[in-house]
Amino acid sequence: QGARGMAITNYQKATETLLKLMRLYPDSQLNKIYTERMKSYQNRIKSLQSTSLTDVEPVVDSAASPEEQRATLANNTKNSFEDMLMKEKPDVRWADVVGVDDAKNALRESIVYPSKRSDLFPLGWPRGILLYGPPGCGKTILAAATANELDGYFINVDGSSMMSKWLGEAEKNVSKLFKMARSYAEREGKPVILFIDELDSLLGERTNEIGGEVRSRNQFLTEIDGINGKGKDMQLYVIGATNKPWSLDHP
Repeated sequence: QGARGMAITNYQKATETLLKLMRLYPDSQLNKIYTERMKSYQNRIKSLQSTSLTDVEPVVDSAASPEEQRATLANNTKNSFEDMLMKEKPDVRWADVVGVDDAKNALRESIVYPSKRSDLFPLGWPRGILLYGPPGCGKTILAAATANELDGYFINVDGSSMMSKWLGEAEKNVSKLFKMARSYAEREGKPVILFIDELDSLLGERTNEIGGEVRSRNQFLTEIDGINGKGKDMQLYVIGATNKPWSLDHP
């Protein structure tokens, strides 16, 4: 109950911060993304408050098996995961992003050109890009502009929202995210940019790991390799972002 209350407070603070940014910079190209993020946070707050009122966790049948308890909780929070995702067609263009020419070129060469002329890349091309830098340097807007350049869709999710206290749920969330993104790409028939912010929350190196973190990382690597999407006519690209690249796990 205490953790839920803290989460609600933090979501409220984040919403207030985004609102202040929109008031300070009313002409910013990021305001649309801020608005969508605020809606996502507000939906999450409502979900948490509703869960708090019904007191879901304490009323789970204590006589039930751990698997049954987990299934009950998953059913009650089924929509929470999708509420934290933003699926949209962005209107941000390359011209709106200034001062990051090297990053633009890397995204063009790794995503835009292969998407438009795949016949020129017989050996394949990168399916994943990492953007890193301090907060506010334009990582999110760059990813959105890439989706716009492809006339595709932009799926934005926080890496921290993928984690779970339930053993085994984090890797299921990763699998669910990629399955949804692939389904979206196939259904719409257009490129999809899957942008994962705070990637270090999902792929960060931990000093004390109990196994769940390792499995979630392995699941992510399996998904990004495209094993579950090979042979399908779709374009899904993953762009990760972090403020702390040194904290990411590495071989």
